[in-house]
Amino acid sequence: MAKAKTIDPAPHAATTATGRLAGKVALVTGAAGNLGGYIVRHYLAEGATVVMTGRTEARLEAAAQAMREASGVDETRLATVILDGGNAQSVRDAVADVVRRFGQIDILVNNAGSAGPKQTIEQLPFDEEELAALQKRGANDTETVPAAMRNIFGVAWNLARTVAAAMPEGGSIINVSTIFSRTPYYARAAYVVPKAAMNAWSRELSLELGPRGIRVNLVFPGPIESERIRTVFAAMDKARGDEDGTTANTFFDMMSLERSTGGAPKAKTFPVPDDIATTCVFLGSDESAAYNGHDFEVTHGMTVRKEERATYLARPTMRSMDGAGLAILIVAGEN
Repeated sequence: MAKAKTIDPAPHAATTATGRLAGKVALVTGAAGNLGGYIVRHYLAEGATVVMTGRTEARLEAAAQAMREASGVDETRLATVILDGGNAQSVRDAVADVVRRFGQIDILVNNAGSAGPKQTIEQLPFDEEELAALQKRGANDTETVPAAMRNIFGVAWNLARTVAAAMPEGGSIINVSTIFSRTPYYARAAYVVPKAAMNAWSRELSLELGPRGIRVNLVFPGPIESERIRTVFAAMDKARGDEDGTTANTFFDMMSLERSTGGAPKAKTFPVPDDIATTCVFLGSDESAAYNGHDFEVTHGMTVRKEERATYLARPTMRSMDGAGLAILIVAGEN
């Protein structure tokens, strides 16, 4: 098993930082990425001690050093730990090291993940041989479907179950999903299906950890304003043979809020990374102490179907009924 590699900061001392997260220790996965960087920046500004995690030491430490220089905080409030979130032992070693240095973990932001292979369902590679064949035909995908499941859902699973043991009452686990797990998102099943699994798992986790005083909530970012999302949408338009802008306009049409961002005139536009980061601040703070098992959609009011669940009750008559009293006819076999 690979073990976590850590970079020791100076000994942790009582912080004099002030803010909504003062005195709290937060572990942020995917911290060297774009959205992760925004979350770390807002957490530091609100007084948290932050541990940034990632798999690549050089990239993670470069991001941490840039953050220290930009924020003015030192290693007593911003540390790093190298871990492979898909490797359970690596996660256990890393979490044990963080607890040794900082005493506990108050907040976990499960932000890490990958994009998964970008193929229609019938073309998705399930093993390395199929991936190699795709690459030979010119695809630039680097993951199989199982790898995407590991890197999206598996990472969140490993981190949450390990960190929960180090959380005191009042702890907060924030799982960053995506609104695309509940909308059309062409040729991205390998990304949205693990996210949808994480949605269902998060709600079950909230029921198990709630009695211990630990809350678990989901954040659903909408399309986030960036050059990347516009490139992704343009690729989807091309793949389907649609006019340029069709995918973007589909999401704009779902939105109810018009807003001015970046000094531009008020219009339907995409949320910005700060919107997701400030939502994570709220969910990490004591202001959200009464929220558990909730969904927080950061989408400019997109009208999106809710995920549905039904409870079925067995009846002596061999019928099944749902909670609303509706009869369910089950047909099986060849007769």
